[in-house]
Amino acid sequence: MRTTLDIGMAILGKKIKMTMTFTKINYNDIDQTIFEECFTKSLPYLDADKPNIVWEEFGLTKSSSTADKLNGMKTAYADHQANDVIFKVDIDGRIVCYSCGMREHQGDRMFSHELDLMREDASGSQGWSYISEYNTKCNEFYKSQSDDCLTSSVWVVEGSSMEKAYNDCVFAGWVTFTNPVTLENHHGYRYKKLVVTFKV
Repeated sequence: MRTTLDIGMAILGKKIKMTMTFTKINYNDIDQTIFEECFTKSLPYLDADKPNIVWEEFGLTKSSSTADKLNGMKTAYADHQANDVIFKVDIDGRIVCYSCGMREHQGDRMFSHELDLMREDASGSQGWSYISEYNTKCNEFYKSQSDDCLTSSVWVVEGSSMEKAYNDCVFAGWVTFTNPVTLENHHGYRYKKLVVTFKV
């Protein structure tokens, strides 16, 4: 499954056009060198004071070694089979993200976005993940994996930058979300399920 979008971004005052592509892949399709770079770039974000990952879900802790965390991510991606989904995002042929998720087993079986490992585009910017077009592509791809389900889901640690990013998207008018489930003490964190409807 490939979905593409031509996007125009203003960088250093110049409007340039780029093509963003989402592609469903198998674990064996992953370029491990790029995967490791994406992991390294993402680790400070994952390990923020209010983390954007709950390492205990992978048999690890925040204090686990970087090598163990990398191996944990490789195992998590490798374990995605059958109805689960691994996908890459590239811009003009440069891979900028490896992601994974799965369809929920209940209700309308919406797509649940689980993990992102990201790096910069060819210009050295990660601004591509903070534009409306990226949300448009997420919406199109999630629907393509869930029989056009209008909603998708994600779990966030309360107070994390990931939660803030979704709130910022609401403020920008790109998404709405509800919070139907909150786990009050999930490995020491207040953990919230967001059910997201994209508007872009």
